[in-house]
Amino acid sequence: MRTPSRKESFLQFPTSWLLGTPGSVRVLRELMGRGDALAVSGLARQTGLNAQTVRNALADLARCGVVEALGQGRSRLYRADVAHPLYLPLATLYQSETERADLVLAAVADAAGHVTPRPLGAWVYGAAARGEDAPESAIEVALVAADEQVEVAVTRFRAILGPVEQVQRVTFSVAGLAPSDVRRMAAGDPWWDGATDGAIPVFGESPDELAASLAPRDRSRPTFQR
Repeated sequence: MRTPSRKESFLQFPTSWLLGTPGSVRVLRELMGRGDALAVSGLARQTGLNAQTVRNALADLARCGVVEALGQGRSRLYRADVAHPLYLPLATLYQSETERADLVLAAVADAAGHVTPRPLGAWVYGAAARGEDAPESAIEVALVAADEQVEVAVTRFRAILGPVEQVQRVTFSVAGLAPSDVRRMAAGDPWWDGATDGAIPVFGESPDELAASLAPRDRSRPTFQR
């Protein structure tokens, strides 16, 4: 994507300046979400950006007046200027991001709760759980149900999630697992490792809890009778 050759008017289109780079978007989101003043090092840690990228973003945001600096030198802190006329609209935008993500996760949990037979657990995994998803990425969900009921449970789960996909403009990819699959894969299967790394449990037991509760019993120990 080419960078536009001509800047837009700051008076008419201030968001082109304020949200014009991923660095500025991340830094401003963090400052507005936290509410307190942060140092460059703290912003770098929270946003996953390097310190120089944070400094560049802060310089652009301060130039636009939506961020203010406190102190001098290495002790300088930065915070969002709540008196700026665009503060509330921008804060509302960022809040809407959080609310939408929470709503999607809640919808997945609600869908799992309406599946019969009742699933043993459900969690979001993959890129969406790790925060690495792109616009075209599907939200991957694992659903665990009784061995002989997995296909029916997954079919009903997908049907309930259909309207959520239409309203929220997302796509779900559902992996159905039986207890026998959990027992087998939890022993070291690469797919299980990837599907549980950073997983977000939304219904029933978490992946670790399921693996522990479904683990084969140790029958090698002798039973003593009195």
